[in-house]
Amino acid sequence: MNKKFVSLTLLSAIVALTFSMLPVKPQNITTLYVEPQLTTIKPLRTFEINISIANVTDLAGWEFKLYYSNSLLNATEIREGPFLKTAGGTFFTVKEFTDNYNETHGRIWAACVLEGQGPGANGTGTLAIITFKTKLNGTAILHLAETDLIDSKMPPNHISHITVDGNIKILNVDISILNVETSKTIVGQGFPVNISVTIKNLGETIETFNLTIYVNTTSIASQVTTLPPGDLVILQFMWNTTGWSKGNYIISAYATPVLGETDTENNMLTGGSIIVGVPCDLTGSTPGMPDGICDMRDIGYFCKKFMTTPSNPDWDPNADVTGPTPKVPDNIVDMRDIGEACKNFMKTDP
Repeated sequence: MNKKFVSLTLLSAIVALTFSMLPVKPQNITTLYVEPQLTTIKPLRTFEINISIANVTDLAGWEFKLYYSNSLLNATEIREGPFLKTAGGTFFTVKEFTDNYNETHGRIWAACVLEGQGPGANGTGTLAIITFKTKLNGTAILHLAETDLIDSKMPPNHISHITVDGNIKILNVDISILNVETSKTIVGQGFPVNISVTIKNLGETIETFNLTIYVNTTSIASQVTTLPPGDLVILQFMWNTTGWSKGNYIISAYATPVLGETDTENNMLTGGSIIVGVPCDLTGSTPGMPDGICDMRDIGYFCKKFMTTPSNPDWDPNADVTGPTPKVPDNIVDMRDIGEACKNFMKTDP
């Protein structure tokens, strides 16, 4: 016998045996199911699911109990669907509708029958529509149990069927401020300081929120921002100290919580303090602490830092008195800063 023919015959037999061992999906079996099978939604949102039926013949009545996690879901309404009404008038009843069936679950128990005699409904359609509102993030199962379907015979027969549960995935919503940083810790009164805020969307959904910058308890700037899930952004703000009294100020940032956000502790972050004082007063008896006067210690300090930039290891942004600003983004201690020091030489706090 031809070897090639034998090999092809053997291969065909193996393929046929393999397919015969695979599970066969049942066809035309009456199925009672939650529709859609998976609902993905944010916390504190309202949504609807259907209790539907497929491939049924002569349906004259139905009954089901639906169990759900009461820590994640709140059931708010149930109403009859249109399917059974295609066969005539119906009597719809809700036997139980509670979030507190027990400590962990709510239960919805509903039933419906055709009124009078006559053939039942055939095919596929919606038996009931249920409205829920989500609570915390997590995954909840909508479990169908103790279901019953009957036909229009007298006495009625129970219709054999299978059930398919539903799943509700409640997404995590979480905006977090990771860092608040200022370009300087000492700024001369009337000069600007830059504020950088790093924010990340730790949740699973795109969110739009408002970010506000505070100096002590006073709002100085805000910005509406949209962040996809997992994304990070650094927002830049400028505080012009003109008109502000000299003193020590605390800088903080606050992201307004979005709907459904449960972890709000990370929505606010303090970024340290800024001293507003006499321009060019950078030194005093304590290193890094101004003493209320621009004197020779400060002039010497500016000379020591002259022509330094952020790339220098001894760079001090406080010494870049005149910048960086939107108009003068210099990032260098130069003659503008020396000149400002000379201009304010021997000036003191009132």
